[in-house]
Amino acid sequence: MMPACAPARALGTNLLATILLFAFVATAGAQAPPRDGGTVPAPSDSATRARALELTPAERLAIYQSVTQTKKNNAAPIGFRATVGAHVPDSVELAPLSETLAKLIPRARDFSIGMVEKEVILVDPGTRQVVAVVTQEPANAVH
Repeated sequence: MMPACAPARALGTNLLATILLFAFVATAGAQAPPRDGGTVPAPSDSATRARALELTPAERLAIYQSVTQTKKNNAAPIGFRATVGAHVPDSVELAPLSETLAKLIPRARDFSIGMVEKEVILVDPGTRQVVAVVTQEPANAVH
């Protein structure tokens, strides 16, 4: 005859195995590389998270050269880091995209543009969230 505690012990073992399996799966998922090519939005509420604007190397170069020659370079406000999804403080000057850039990159037409610490930012004017960051270095052109 089986002891009365055998079914309880088996249930406890199965429960422990299930908990360990879920913990392993959660840890593996947290360590997986980003699926969006390395563009990681800044932490924010998922309902207001900005979607990254994908730009070609030629588009990034055109934006960087145009904006760095015509726009004011703002100092970064305390606590602000130019990353996709970051909220741009009101102290950072933004301007509409120039007609030339709007013709070259029509999908960027509705975004505002600014420069912070020699990084060009494209911003959704409605939410003031960064959708693209363009730097001088081609390898790190969009964050």
